[in-house]
Amino acid sequence: MRNVDPDFMAALADAPERGIVPRKLVSVTAREFGHPTVSETVSFWTGDENVDITVTSGVDSQSSTRLFYGGVNLEVGSIPRVSDLTIQTVPVSISQLAEPVQQLVRGYDVRLGKVEIWDMLLDPATRLAVGTPQLVFLGEVDGSPIDTPSVGGEGLVTIRCVSDAISMLTRKNYTKSSYEAQKLRDGDEWGKYANTVKTWRIPWGQAV
Repeated sequence: MRNVDPDFMAALADAPERGIVPRKLVSVTAREFGHPTVSETVSFWTGDENVDITVTSGVDSQSSTRLFYGGVNLEVGSIPRVSDLTIQTVPVSISQLAEPVQQLVRGYDVRLGKVEIWDMLLDPATRLAVGTPQLVFLGEVDGSPIDTPSVGGEGLVTIRCVSDAISMLTRKNYTKSSYEAQKLRDGDEWGKYANTVKTWRIPWGQAV
């Protein structure tokens, strides 16, 4: 069961009387080209200004304060809640005119980069954050096409995000059935004849 911030829950409960101001926060962690072990996290939110916000990471559960860039026309698609193992896609679109967006999609390798999405509530009167932003999605980038706009138009970067948990459950690991990989583990010979056994003809009911 998730532990939701009590102030966050109280704001939701009071929404019919006081109203709420919802915001979305998105962080993308991408690798440097040519340096797969070096990564950079770039964050955006649906507000109008650049702000420092403290969030809890979905990767290591550690709290940290990150700079979230605003005014980038960020839109986050609906996050499906399903009970099966089908891979659900969450689209995240951002204006490609913003410099931080250009740096992310052109300066880094975003393929399979980590994506974290939080819900945040602002107090209707003070416009201050209510409680701690709640993590609602943890996944990875499944492509980031850049749309070239027509004259006078505004292009978008649409990042397709898939859930980490579901994509890992459905990912194939071919070394599990490879004899060459198996025998590296203390002489394990499981699957030694896997490539030939399918061609064996067993003379059932006959003497061999």
